[in-house]
Amino acid sequence: MSVLYNIGTALPNYELKQNQAKGFISKLLEDRRLSKYLSVFDTANIEQRYFVVDPIWFQEPHGVKERNELFIKQGVHLAEKAILNCLKDQELHIKDIDAIISVTSTGVLTPPLDVHLLNRLPFRDNVKRYPLFGLGCAGGGIALSRAHDYLKANPDDSVLIITCELASVAFHHDRLDKQNIVGAALFGDGAGCALLLGREHPLVKQLKTPKLHIKETSSKLLNDSMDVMGWDVRDDGFYVIFATEIPNLVKTFWNNHLTSFLSQQNVSSSYIEHILAHPGGRKVLEEVEAIMDNHQDLQFSKNILKKYGNMSSPTVLFVIKEALQYGEFNLPYHLVTALGPGFTSEILLMEWQ
Repeated sequence: MSVLYNIGTALPNYELKQNQAKGFISKLLEDRRLSKYLSVFDTANIEQRYFVVDPIWFQEPHGVKERNELFIKQGVHLAEKAILNCLKDQELHIKDIDAIISVTSTGVLTPPLDVHLLNRLPFRDNVKRYPLFGLGCAGGGIALSRAHDYLKANPDDSVLIITCELASVAFHHDRLDKQNIVGAALFGDGAGCALLLGREHPLVKQLKTPKLHIKETSSKLLNDSMDVMGWDVRDDGFYVIFATEIPNLVKTFWNNHLTSFLSQQNVSSSYIEHILAHPGGRKVLEEVEAIMDNHQDLQFSKNILKKYGNMSSPTVLFVIKEALQYGEFNLPYHLVTALGPGFTSEILLMEWQ
């Protein structure tokens, strides 16, 4: 098993209340027939979100170059902040990190995100690098799984995961349709960082308090579903693909994945307490909740959705951090789960010990 040692998060400076966002989008609608979709702002169970730019930025046209420069300037800074928050007051420092997994779907960077961070922070020049792109909302869960794979092979090592997404770069004020209105009601900017240690790492041997351990992970891809979630890349940037059937896939595809995974692990759902799900949206969480046992709840996922909206890949790290700060762990097992483009499901079995 690998140990989830600490999590740090970072938010931008600009807060936008949900009622303000609704009013903002309403003023931009040229086709008033689209006004009926504004109700999603009221039913999303989101109070506010955070962005790296002032709302004025969203009223102006921007090309691909300008949008990507925004990520390089603001997104990299936000990612750096999340790393520093993760390692603050920790016994392990940046120079001690053995591998770094960087995750984004909103910044197209070559060199990738991790290299930008290596040039801003005192990482070793021989740190192992694993940049991941295009995983969307599943990115945080998949990064945790890949970190676990690495630490099984290198049990003395440490891995730093950094996830950063800017929904800001994908907003188009002059191309509002049903999908873009829904996206404008759900998504926000944010960054999350997780520090994981192998079971033989010196700090693990010194642990005096319980931590979440990754026991096992599972990935599952739904074939012929590439149009369910992702980006439509056009001349002026990214446009969100967010199919309406996603909640229905929870009760079919995700439920089947969960049942199969728990059976393979020989773990009964009665021994699983917290479901730490990426909050893709209210309807997604409702479908997950309908599958869960009575003793389980999604309160931490709901809290994060309410306070920050869907930040894509970092969001599941916010959920886990919320659980670690305010939750009680009475049963041995817990689940981390995230859905993303592909269409893909990532599930991790966690043990509190």
